[in-house]
Amino acid sequence: MTRMSPSGACFLLLLTLAACSKKEESGAAKPPPPPVTVAVAVVEQVDLPVTIQAMGNAVSCHSVAVKAQVEGILAKAHVTDGQEVTRGAPLFDLDDRIPRQRLARLKADLERDLAQLENALGKERRQATLNKEKFGSEELLAGLVAARRALEAGVAADRAAIAEAELNLSFTSIVSPIDGVAGRILIHPGNLVKANDSNPLVVINQLDPICIDFTVAEHFFSTLREHHARSPLTLLVHPNRETANPVPATVTALDNSVDRQSASLSLRARAANPDRRLWPGLFVNLVLKLTDRPGALTIPVQALQTGVRGPFVYVVEEDLSVASRPVTLAWEDKERAVIDTGLKAGERVVTVGQWRLKPGTKVEIMKGL
Repeated sequence: MTRMSPSGACFLLLLTLAACSKKEESGAAKPPPPPVTVAVAVVEQVDLPVTIQAMGNAVSCHSVAVKAQVEGILAKAHVTDGQEVTRGAPLFDLDDRIPRQRLARLKADLERDLAQLENALGKERRQATLNKEKFGSEELLAGLVAARRALEAGVAADRAAIAEAELNLSFTSIVSPIDGVAGRILIHPGNLVKANDSNPLVVINQLDPICIDFTVAEHFFSTLREHHARSPLTLLVHPNRETANPVPATVTALDNSVDRQSASLSLRARAANPDRRLWPGLFVNLVLKLTDRPGALTIPVQALQTGVRGPFVYVVEEDLSVASRPVTLAWEDKERAVIDTGLKAGERVVTVGQWRLKPGTKVEIMKGL
């Protein structure tokens, strides 16, 4: 049996101790990962209006295409492009010479028929007197009565024709039927204007009040109808992407059907517009108020996450670990969400950095948040 030298034994002992040391190092627990830096927001409990955000367009509540009711040469225009007009203000004059001549002829016809009627009445009275004295003929009297009645009918027709002629003469002076703003003048003086032509002389749009047409998703239909039945719904209109000083308006009508292609419901609102901030065709953003929700729990919409079981949020615990908390969502808009169940006021939810989290992960909150 070969004996190991003392130096070899020492070397073997060192190798054994080194191997044991490596085993101890590999078996030791790994250090915890560094905390994940996140941004958080506090769950707030506030009295909140329940609103719907939508887009729409301002439209004239009352638009009139002004047309001539009689034919004639357009003699004069009292209105210019874009001019504000009031109801009853003169817009155009047609050449009235022909209607005046016709009216004068009809009045002359009336005078002639009145004279003939007066003569016929005299003959009828004289014949009636003779008949009473047994010197007349009943047949002759009957003829005179018939002639007198025919002349009376002619006089009545004359008067009706005169009334029509006077009305047509009044139509040669065209006035504004509403308060509003005139558009472009489409037919200018010197042109022949036909009665009820397909081309209007001008289009007048009412601007105060003005209407707003907009649509909302069909799943709001029941809520809208319920609240609208209680009291008129109100909204704030932001013209031309403005954010300050919205224009208040009131919903006046819900459409009687849902558009199946867009799955949306059309609504119309009316707003006072004395300063002309709204103009027909103008694009608007609006916020429609449904009701007030007291004590609503709100969080930034960025905190919401979607899982296989529905929406959830990451809640920061006291030990700075996170827990996945399922929530029931009441409604949301572009900035915040209202939570029915799952959270309490004062809790902190993660708004930035969720993609690096899982339940139990330690976090570090960004400074100032």
